[in-house]
Amino acid sequence: MAEQGSIKDRLYAFLKDCETGVRADVLASDVMGLRGARGGIAEKIVGAAIEGDARFVRLADGAFTLKTTTQASLLQQTVFVCIGVVEGDGQIELAARRVRVQGVEGLFPQTVIGGQGDNSEGLRAFASFAEGAIPVAFRLPRHRRIVNGLGRYFLGRLLLKEGICLHRLGRRVFPDQALPDLETLAKTMSLVFVADRGAEGEASLQTEVLLGLLTQCERIGLSTVEAVMADLYPDPTPVRFEAYAFDETYVRELPEAPGVYVMRDQQGQVIYVGKAVNLRQRVGSYFAKRAERPEKTKRILERIWSMEVETVGSELEALILESRLIALCQPMFNTQVVVHDRDVDLGALKNWMLILPSAENDCVELFCIVQGGALMQVRARQDLRDWDMVVDLLKARYFQNAVHEKTLSVPEKAELSIVSGWVALNKETLNVLDMDALGSPENALRIVSEYVQHCERENWEKVVWRV
Repeated sequence: MAEQGSIKDRLYAFLKDCETGVRADVLASDVMGLRGARGGIAEKIVGAAIEGDARFVRLADGAFTLKTTTQASLLQQTVFVCIGVVEGDGQIELAARRVRVQGVEGLFPQTVIGGQGDNSEGLRAFASFAEGAIPVAFRLPRHRRIVNGLGRYFLGRLLLKEGICLHRLGRRVFPDQALPDLETLAKTMSLVFVADRGAEGEASLQTEVLLGLLTQCERIGLSTVEAVMADLYPDPTPVRFEAYAFDETYVRELPEAPGVYVMRDQQGQVIYVGKAVNLRQRVGSYFAKRAERPEKTKRILERIWSMEVETVGSELEALILESRLIALCQPMFNTQVVVHDRDVDLGALKNWMLILPSAENDCVELFCIVQGGALMQVRARQDLRDWDMVVDLLKARYFQNAVHEKTLSVPEKAELSIVSGWVALNKETLNVLDMDALGSPENALRIVSEYVQHCERENWEKVVWRV
């Protein structure tokens, strides 16, 4: 990421000294040091390097320059393009409306992209229609990904720059309203619309919403495009790692594996416990450079001093360990949830076993469930060196009536609820053994041993920490 940032800075410094736009092959050669990049290849490379950076502008002739900042763009004088996109059956309906505050200026009629045939002509027409206008959509980042993906594939270039996300703007104007979709925002503004409206109708509804929201912006003193954009997208701020006992390198080098992370304050008190399918990504999201953070995350970052992680073999094991640690430590930032019995359809399963990877090399985890009993987890080596011990545990669990129905504790009920819910969602991809359907104890244990030996091996690293 640092290298990409330095390329943007070099491009910015070069273009700052140029009075006119500069061709992509010149930028690729003289700034980025790519001597062989020409034509469309150079345009793709430069476009990818500056994507998402509002300082850069691509002109109609394909040259690149910097956005002019000497004069603010009044909302009354700005042209917007409201985009309607409807996905379905391997193709996309695309439509748009050009609009000023005074009203609609033009329509790009609904065009189908995808399926059979060459779609480049329709996309060129759309690019020409949208040229020079600020893109607008309720979920603009998603619309940009779709349209720019089509542009890359069919034309070799991006079609939409950054613009106004109506969801963000709606939340700014109506801070106390939940706005999950465009329809809710339109209802909040007392607009009338039809449910099945297609891409053209979508573009038209977004136009009405935009005009209404821009009127509200001017009433609260946001009269220029720059003011609106600065309000919607404040500059991202980095996390100050000098306030913690760990640094960026620690976060960057966390394992990309399932696990649990434990956050502590300066007195060593556990303040938050969380689980992750990918520890590096999940923990890293707390410390990424952002303009906005949830209130809970900001409070955690104000209190955290140190952090520990433990890798496990699967998401399920992470969920169970997280539940146990929350019950044990009672962290201040964890929402305590009362466990309720849930109706989970696992068919005829009563006494069964789930086989999942382990964080220990060359091992698997056996999650053993018997009717009326608490969860038991057993680790087994795939070379069966500890098989006699595992057999003793499994016999006592499933075949010797050692477990009698009893009143389970709240944590035990929570673990069974977690396991049954997770298995119900993922059953088709799991190794689930119905122990009642495997015949004699000898046959059942033989089948379990075969699963243990032949489960796909993974390299998992165990990280030890304390509570």
